[in-house]
Amino acid sequence: MHLQKGFRLRSTVNAIVTLTVLATMAISSFIAYSSEKQSLTHTTFQLNQVYADKISDTVNAVFANMKHGLAITGEYLAKDLSRPDLQDYLELFQKSNSSFNSVFIIGKDGKLVESSNPAVKRGSLIASDGTKQALEQKRSLISEPYISAATNKLIVMISEPLYDSEGRYSGFIGGSIWLHETNIFQTILGSAPNESDGSYAYVVSSKGILLYHPDSSRIGEKVEGNPVIDHVAAGLNGMERVVNSQGVDMLASYAYIREAGWGIVAQTPTEVVLTVASKLVLRIMLYMFPALLIFLIAIYWIIRKLSDPLVKLASFASMLSPNNSGRDELPKIHSLNYEANELHKAFGRAVRHFRYQFDNLSQEAQTDPLTGLNNRRTMDKYIKDWISMSRPFSLIILDLDHFKLVNDTFGHDVGDEVLKFLANNLRRLFNEDYKCCRMGGEEFVILVPNESIEVALHEAERIRKYMAETDSPTGGKVTLSIGVAHYPGFASNAEQLFRIADEALYRAKHQGRNRVEAAQALSPQEMTI
Repeated sequence: MHLQKGFRLRSTVNAIVTLTVLATMAISSFIAYSSEKQSLTHTTFQLNQVYADKISDTVNAVFANMKHGLAITGEYLAKDLSRPDLQDYLELFQKSNSSFNSVFIIGKDGKLVESSNPAVKRGSLIASDGTKQALEQKRSLISEPYISAATNKLIVMISEPLYDSEGRYSGFIGGSIWLHETNIFQTILGSAPNESDGSYAYVVSSKGILLYHPDSSRIGEKVEGNPVIDHVAAGLNGMERVVNSQGVDMLASYAYIREAGWGIVAQTPTEVVLTVASKLVLRIMLYMFPALLIFLIAIYWIIRKLSDPLVKLASFASMLSPNNSGRDELPKIHSLNYEANELHKAFGRAVRHFRYQFDNLSQEAQTDPLTGLNNRRTMDKYIKDWISMSRPFSLIILDLDHFKLVNDTFGHDVGDEVLKFLANNLRRLFNEDYKCCRMGGEEFVILVPNESIEVALHEAERIRKYMAETDSPTGGKVTLSIGVAHYPGFASNAEQLFRIADEALYRAKHQGRNRVEAAQALSPQEMTI
């Protein structure tokens, strides 16, 4: 075994240079992407944290004021809970504290003393979760969210205990916030930063219940499996990348609301940061591209000059095909390149032998070895090309009648002579524009380029009549059954065309053989299937 001398210089050097440039761009882009992603992630966390802390401080201050207002009003009203203007005071207090949806006083027995809402009956027993919690704990309280039995709404209650003039506990004054209607959270969080990029904030209770969310349908939903909510419910502040309960990758910052024991979470989709980082990498590549392009052009020019002799020989080798079989003169080269000179000598010795072998193989690949007609592969190529060019043509399928009987009676050698006899007649009767092919066995196909099937039917009848009137190698006549179809009038693709032509052929067989049958055109609906 002889080792090949030398390498393909142009391809090798071009590949090395190209890979070097691509590696440089890839490494630079990766470093820039990683750095920008880290910077943007940190910035996003910081902005969300600042926002969450600000909202937490604001809500804490608002809750403290609400508690203070309730405490002062309750201290004043607790002196005489039977006064006739008690409801007027509660209505006035609610109007001056618009964060409350209603204000009320509950006695220590759990019954309603008075309410700013006149529709609620005085003396009725209020058995809500918020009322039970306030009566049990007897302290300043912001309740866990609960469903009101009277309004069937999700409510949070803020309450302050009441004591009579002798210091005895007499119930509490409370204000309710209806979470599904306009409330403090919607006022404060109505526009989270950068909403256009998918950022938003939400409020969650210590038990993981959503108290505010931009999607109002989720208010009251209990969220599980989100570590950020677990952390903020535990009284922690911080930031974390997390996949939320909806399966979205988020950069979340959170802050604890001390007055209520709740948490505020501000978050931005991680995809936003990755998109910005990707755009930066694209800009870097665009800036680098002109300089790298000039560098590559210069290198490729030098390589071309050095490898031109080898390229000429390689180009000549690529043209060794049937389409160039008449050209056998080697290109002239003037080179000190050892590989080029050796290849030039080798080509000179081998080219003529190669062309002779190549031409023989090409002929064998395209024709049927017995009849010399085009084979199935060549026929399929003609059909594919004509259909792609929307060129109208007819398909004639011929089948020798009782050919098995010929083989059984006269032997396969005579059968082969009959096939060659038919092939020779096809070549003699039809010009070279008609593509005569052998599909296999005793089936033959003629492709007739024309605008009308009538031409093909005429030609099919001509070959049928000739075979029926001419003695074959058996000493007698052999006949043909023929089916004819047309593209595009009868079918929209090759498969449909062959199917309807075959159906016409078998119809000719069933109707007595030695006849020509035209195919039945498919309907427009069938053509689209």
